[in-house]
Amino acid sequence: MATAANSSSYKITWIDDVAGVKQAVKDLGREKEIAVDCEGMKLSREGTLDILSIATRHRDVYLIDIAKLGALAFEAGLKGLLESNSASKTKLLYDCRNDADALLHLYDVKLAGVLDLQLLEVIHRRNKGQRIEYLRGLKKSLGTYVNDWRMEIIKRKGIEEIEESKKKDVNIWAARPLSEDLKEYCAVDVAALFPLQQILKKRKDAGDMKIVLEGSERFADYFRSYEVLPMKEFIWNPFLPQKILLFSSSKSSTGPVEKCRGCRKEFSKTELKISILVQLAWLCGVCKKIELRAKDMTSMSKWLEESV
Repeated sequence: MATAANSSSYKITWIDDVAGVKQAVKDLGREKEIAVDCEGMKLSREGTLDILSIATRHRDVYLIDIAKLGALAFEAGLKGLLESNSASKTKLLYDCRNDADALLHLYDVKLAGVLDLQLLEVIHRRNKGQRIEYLRGLKKSLGTYVNDWRMEIIKRKGIEEIEESKKKDVNIWAARPLSEDLKEYCAVDVAALFPLQQILKKRKDAGDMKIVLEGSERFADYFRSYEVLPMKEFIWNPFLPQKILLFSSSKSSTGPVEKCRGCRKEFSKTELKISILVQLAWLCGVCKKIELRAKDMTSMSKWLEESV
């Protein structure tokens, strides 16, 4: 059953039946852009996907109960919606990697047509001459660029519930009924992407947007393309992965190709560095930084020895 509630900022519709999904897909079909986010416990192929949040520029937010509906929700039209390319429908996300991984490996949905605002934020900093080595989280970006105190309060309340559930090892996203604070939290995570996009797109030329759109495709593939995920430190970290945003100033690398022993992505030999832990183990620039900052050197050394 679909139930609608008006908050101070958004119209939130909770959907937990197939008829509601079909109506939402019909409504969303009229939009050129939608904002998407997934929530779940350890969101990825190794966790759960319990809520799919979708918003429109008109501040309509649909919260779809995947914990209840499972594959039926995607069979009711969500799969086609999420797999459509950017020419027909652009999906705004903020760090799409875990969302794309969970959608593909749990529900056979290959997310496409993504404009990842985390990458657009990197371009924004680059154009201002700032460092782009690190990725910036959504909470920090909203505070820096959108600066809406109501959103900050909603995010804070939601984070408090989430952190408390982690202490108890409880999947808060599968609990029903979902608390109103968490519904508002889900709504902010998608509805806030539209004002954030508007700010970050200012003074970006067609070349910038092409870099971001192409990078977003690679970002969506980054986790989901693995048959088996690498050691988590090498992929779940705050660094911008190499070869996601390809700038015209970047030198094209040629020569023999080798797999990084950390993230297991392929690079030319000239892009790799030697490990300090394992003889003749090659690491990309990002994984080399992870190695140098590692707290558990024994586990990392064992991974590098076995990752061939």
